[in-house]
Amino acid sequence: MNCCKKVLVTGATGLIGKELAEPLKKAGFDVFSITIDENNPNNGIHWIKGNLFDENCIKSVIEQIKPEYLLNMAWCTTGDYLKSDINYKFLDAGINLLKYFKDNGGKRVVFVGTCFEYKFKDTPLKETDDLDTEKTVYTSCKNKLHEIAEHFCKINNISFGYGRIFYVYGRNEDKTRLTGMIIDKLSKNEEVIIKSGDLYKDYMYSKDIAGAFVALLNSNVQGSVNICTGKAISIKDFALEIGKQMGKENLIKFKNEISNQPPLIIGDNTKLMKIVGYNYRYDLKRGIREILDD
Repeated sequence: MNCCKKVLVTGATGLIGKELAEPLKKAGFDVFSITIDENNPNNGIHWIKGNLFDENCIKSVIEQIKPEYLLNMAWCTTGDYLKSDINYKFLDAGINLLKYFKDNGGKRVVFVGTCFEYKFKDTPLKETDDLDTEKTVYTSCKNKLHEIAEHFCKINNISFGYGRIFYVYGRNEDKTRLTGMIIDKLSKNEEVIIKSGDLYKDYMYSKDIAGAFVALLNSNVQGSVNICTGKAISIKDFALEIGKQMGKENLIKFKNEISNQPPLIIGDNTKLMKIVGYNYRYDLKRGIREILDD
């Protein structure tokens, strides 16, 4: 398909963002992205040097491109991100993106949320469930941007979608995250200590999350959509699958420490599958195999 739909993507070098180029191109998008990085992959994206936190940069880039679509993936999810003041900078950047996107004829916006915005319960979380957004600075800023963006788009006749990500694993994951930590330690023949292996979470491979967001962007579906598999796996079984594929299960040790996390976090993905029309392609075994082969 010939590229005919201009999209501005933020966060295109992140864990999920780096998987967007292929599905976006297959869906017929001409892809542009702002980046502070010097060296970026030759993957068909038009890289534009700039800083997302610089309002003048955002204004200039959008005036130059005049994209019909905006996919805002950029956010910090490493280190002490739950409490960090950098969340306010991403909130401001999101508002600026909307403002100049509207001024230059933009038509369709998709922003990224998190399952942590929900009030957790012991059954699958649905898009209509109650929120508890004041838990952290991160969730508060995510939800505030959602509220502002939804209202802004409504009064300016812009189509708006909001994908809430649950748990993610992917290629070259940061060593401070679970998957990256396990792979790093096992590759060094070091023990991996899992403190609360009986927690169940809804993990989705980063390539599937990217595919889901492209499907959402390329649809006319508005409002919140859960980006998840609809299945939960224990942290114990997740870690053991990595260990098994690396032939180092014996290095994974488990403790039964009490956790302040909910015992189960799982999403209902009916809207993603039935309305957006996306079903995930990677089970855990296949996803881990591809990560390790990369």
